[in-house]
Amino acid sequence: MKKMKYRSVFTKILILVLISTLIFPALAESEYGSSGEASGASGVCPAGPLVCSLEIPLDKDRASSTLVAGDSWVRGRVVLENTGSETLEKVRVSVGVPAPLEAGETSSLAFAGVFGEEQLLKAEIGTLSPGENKELFFDVKPPASVEFKKNLAISLRAEYGEGEEGSTLESKARVSLVPPPSWLTYLTILASLLLFIGILAGARRLGVLDLFSTVDLITIALLAAVIAVVFRYISKLVNLGWFDGLVVAIPTVVLMIVALQLVRKPGTATLLFTCVLLISMVVWGSHIMWLGFYLAEGVIVDLLVFLFKMDYADRRLTAIFYGVSRCAASTLVFYLLYAPVEWKISYAPWYIGLQLAIACVGGLIGGSLGYDTAVKMSGARL
Repeated sequence: MKKMKYRSVFTKILILVLISTLIFPALAESEYGSSGEASGASGVCPAGPLVCSLEIPLDKDRASSTLVAGDSWVRGRVVLENTGSETLEKVRVSVGVPAPLEAGETSSLAFAGVFGEEQLLKAEIGTLSPGENKELFFDVKPPASVEFKKNLAISLRAEYGEGEEGSTLESKARVSLVPPPSWLTYLTILASLLLFIGILAGARRLGVLDLFSTVDLITIALLAAVIAVVFRYISKLVNLGWFDGLVVAIPTVVLMIVALQLVRKPGTATLLFTCVLLISMVVWGSHIMWLGFYLAEGVIVDLLVFLFKMDYADRRLTAIFYGVSRCAASTLVFYLLYAPVEWKISYAPWYIGLQLAIACVGGLIGGSLGYDTAVKMSGARL
């Protein structure tokens, strides 16, 4: 009966999370349109037979109309379409990039180059047949830093014909240039170190560290090495797009559950992921600022173990709950704090929600598989 009960709960949770992974892409499509264009990031010139639009940034997972200072080159796109019934002659377009943004050389992307101090990008389209559309790409680079948020306007000017038969369309795409959260970098490092020191001091005061035997430490070190080296290397070889997180999340949760059941000591998860960071620093050159990220996913699991009265994933349901909690915590901490701080990327809310749902699926699958693996390895019984 208990197995049937846990299997029913497992099935219901899996269905709910899978529904979430289907809902978020649908919401994203409705927000960005079927062609992938973000209406909030575009300046549109709808008048006349020539319709033109400007969109930046192009990455759908980025926050709409937002550029972060210190970021690398950001791709933009101009779309021209002839909605009339006659061919348009001598079509030309120009994009004005305001300071402090830097316009890139775009001769290979249909624009003729950068002209003047106002950084104009110009392109000669020629003729545009009825129903025909053309895309032109350009690059801009935000400055290294800005003191405060700035609202900028990238101008778009399209012309066709000459003299009285000619016409000119003008529009502006509004973008926000936000400062790099450099102060958060140092604050994150400081908070991570203080948290780590606090955990060590508390563990030493309570005698938690003395509970770990040599076998326990070797077990944790071996599992941490597999997570930090083998799984991360595999993640670099496998490309699943938006589902890349599953490549690491599922096996990481499996080994975390195994560590909990084999070691069965307070602080096992925190020690495991701290070892993962230390090994990653040696092998992959990870920064010390990621200490808080690894501590977060370990501390949340150890707190849950305590709240569940020292249940070291002894039941399938708690193993799944630990796995989902670990993946949810690490995803939120990464996309809400570490990505903006370390990579200068501001992700769109819908994309964060999608990755959160995918992470929960990984935690759910990993928790269930981890429980079965740990039972076989430790001889535990439900």
